[in-house]
Amino acid sequence: MTDKVVEKAVDAGDNLIGFPGKDTNGPPGRGAKMAIRVAQGIVREIAENHLMPGAKLPPEHEMVERYGVARATLREALRYLELQGVLTIKPGPGGGPVVDEPHTRNLASTLALMLQFLDTPFRSLIELRQVISPGMAAMAARNARHDDLERLRECITKLRGSIGDIQAYQDENRKFHDLIAWASGNPAIGLLVSSVHLITNSSGITFNYSEREQRYQIETYESLYQAIAARDPDRAQKEMQDFIGRSDAYVEKRHPELMRKRIVWEDIE
Repeated sequence: MTDKVVEKAVDAGDNLIGFPGKDTNGPPGRGAKMAIRVAQGIVREIAENHLMPGAKLPPEHEMVERYGVARATLREALRYLELQGVLTIKPGPGGGPVVDEPHTRNLASTLALMLQFLDTPFRSLIELRQVISPGMAAMAARNARHDDLERLRECITKLRGSIGDIQAYQDENRKFHDLIAWASGNPAIGLLVSSVHLITNSSGITFNYSEREQRYQIETYESLYQAIAARDPDRAQKEMQDFIGRSDAYVEKRHPELMRKRIVWEDIE
């Protein structure tokens, strides 16, 4: 993807990747745009009517009449929402669109797709972590609820029990940072950090931390937890900043090839 394309997207405030499709009854792209408008209308109705996961939407003929579009346009809108995790389409008699709940993997998949088009190296995710992590730790110290603290404490306990088990330790290690992100009280931070970790997992990237490094990390996490529990944002931010700096230097030294690896769009689990 050229710099000119990036500049154009930034200037327009637009996406780098557009929605495919064509309208055989009008100018190119018209059908796709109408389908998106219908999808947005469906989402508004779901929100305004407080529909919960499992709720059935009206049958196709009713939705066609309500939105004043062709069946093909409605089906394209429903398919788009299904891909976004907003609903599922149940086949057969009595089936149809059913409200679902989007997951972090939906955002992770879209983000990975765009990053692949930009030929982005894994290093960019490390740099993103360097920028976000200290601030989110400070926010967690201000906003963490009692159940957030309990989850962090449980995660540290599991980390101690995972020393020497590379995969188990890596899973709990990423979970610890996810928990802090969500404890910040900012859903945007929680979604972004969790999505980045899902991209890393799907890329098959594994950090073979030595047991010595694992023990260091756990002790740092303990100090970070204490700062968050004490509602000390300055200390929490400093603990995280120091940790991230050391941790990323460790990865740079031990796994330089991973830092150069390109992000690819994979199945996000």
